[in-house]
Amino acid sequence: MTIPADLVTAAKLNATAIDQAAPDAAALVAALASADGAQAAALAIIAGRLSGSAANATIPALVAGLGRDGVAGKAAAWALGRLGAADGVVEKQVLTAIADGGLDVRENGYAALAGLAARGVTSKDLGAQVTARVQAEIERAKSGGSGLAEHACRVLAVLGASGLPALLQQVIENDRYCDRFELQRLRKATEDGSRDQETIKAINGPWTAFFADHLVPPPKVEAAPVETAKSAPAPVAKAPAAAPSAPPTSADPEADTGADTGELADGDPETADGPAPKPLDWKDFLASPEAKALTPQLLQLAGQLGPLIEQLSARAIRAPLADLTGQEFAALLLQVLPQALPPQHVQMALSPHAMNCYQAIGKWLHRTGTATHGDQLVQGVKLVRQELTKQMRQSG
Repeated sequence: MTIPADLVTAAKLNATAIDQAAPDAAALVAALASADGAQAAALAIIAGRLSGSAANATIPALVAGLGRDGVAGKAAAWALGRLGAADGVVEKQVLTAIADGGLDVRENGYAALAGLAARGVTSKDLGAQVTARVQAEIERAKSGGSGLAEHACRVLAVLGASGLPALLQQVIENDRYCDRFELQRLRKATEDGSRDQETIKAINGPWTAFFADHLVPPPKVEAAPVETAKSAPAPVAKAPAAAPSAPPTSADPEADTGADTGELADGDPETADGPAPKPLDWKDFLASPEAKALTPQLLQLAGQLGPLIEQLSARAIRAPLADLTGQEFAALLLQVLPQALPPQHVQMALSPHAMNCYQAIGKWLHRTGTATHGDQLVQGVKLVRQELTKQMRQSG
């Protein structure tokens, strides 16, 4: 059977078409070799649902796909995690790829290993091998490259490996650009000897939930205008959309995320451009479907970051948060926020987990009709993710 033509719509995954597709293995392998972007991701997801000899035929192409960036590499990793068996074939190929791989191969390779661990089909030696990879990532970071030790540690957390707390501390001490929020999460998730149930649940859940951010959105339902959110005058001054070139610095995972933003801009936002806009109802956000989709830890983080970026927008950009375009929101996060927060908090505020929080806030403002420019705040988060990924690649 040939590959359906409608697996992707406007660079988004068409879940219905993917679920209905059933191409033969030969056609799928050939298509995987030449596809890229969302099309490659769709094909990888189809491959991840195969079994038997058909599944085995796609494994080399999926391993090769670990080097793709974005959703294509993520889907290759997900598929390998689903296809791997206790025979260790996938595990060995992924470990080999990681050993000599670049940033994308290693990041996606660790995700594939986490998938195998979540399904309980790993070898007894995987814990020791991944522990060695943690040390290799630490050495890479110490020599000035981009270390991905937290990704390797996540595999150990899913395995429930012993000795993980000491490894987490080593990463914190030796990689100043590590994702300390994620390391803190792993520490809490495994502190009583448990496995990382949050990651296991995400990996073993429906593929549509795992790739929710990359699916064709459902038909838009226009929300009734929220009068109180639009009562403020339009902003008259906006920040430039340029982003800083320097990567974020480390953050203390135990520190409070609050910041004093009173010195961000000259003048009082209540008098500089007229009356201040009505504050957003953050209690409403915390009760929203967008917020409830976050984990409890991320929900708490979002409750701190939301009011913070609202203040930054009002004081530094002189515009309500809901009135920002995607480019302006990206500038707020990449340019204004690093200058406003203490250095030890910036890494956490620009972490992947923080991006999930900002995305949930953008979706909430869009759904409720509060955002002036539709879903551009969500698009702004994507721009930030792309810029931070670019900076990581440039640093090695």
